[in-house]
Amino acid sequence: MHRDAQVTMVMGRNGTGKSYLTHKIIKALKERAIVITLNGAPAIWRQYDEIDIAKKESWNFKKGIKQVYYMRYEKDTMMYIHKYFNNGIIIFDDCRGYLTSNVDSDMYLKRLLIDFRHKMLDLYFVFHAPTDVPPRIWAFYRTAFIGATDAIFPKSRIMTDSADRIIAAQKRVNAAFRMALAKGGGRHYGLFVRVRP
Repeated sequence: MHRDAQVTMVMGRNGTGKSYLTHKIIKALKERAIVITLNGAPAIWRQYDEIDIAKKESWNFKKGIKQVYYMRYEKDTMMYIHKYFNNGIIIFDDCRGYLTSNVDSDMYLKRLLIDFRHKMLDLYFVFHAPTDVPPRIWAFYRTAFIGATDAIFPKSRIMTDSADRIIAAQKRVNAAFRMALAKGGGRHYGLFVRVRP
């Protein structure tokens, strides 16, 4: 990678297009990437082969997207990723199903957050509501794509100076989403507001 590694947050309720947006960004970057899913969902990622993360040779791909099923190795998943994956993109899709609420309780997730720049890893966290990711992850983000959600951000959960901008963006996109949904025709799909610290 020829740019600074960074953390990106993509948030929105079901049907807002979170995974589609993330997939579109990743495809455009044309870098090697892994997407962590709980067990193969959402459907947009099913076109990509699953790799056996415990086997070092499975990581020998130069570009493209590979899928990691968190349920295959559960708590050892982050250990294998930290051990074998550098210079690429990690997508934590629907991460509420496998991330703990406290970064410190998962040593290898913590290491990925501490080491992501040294390992040249872009991290994408894709989730439904503000409380689906540990609060500490917000301290690392460089870009957030805020989609419509039913849960308003509790300011105390966003450990960043940009909390007010994130909350304001959420209110704007929620209003736009309601209007687009009422008009029909799929206009509500893909509505996101981009926020940076």
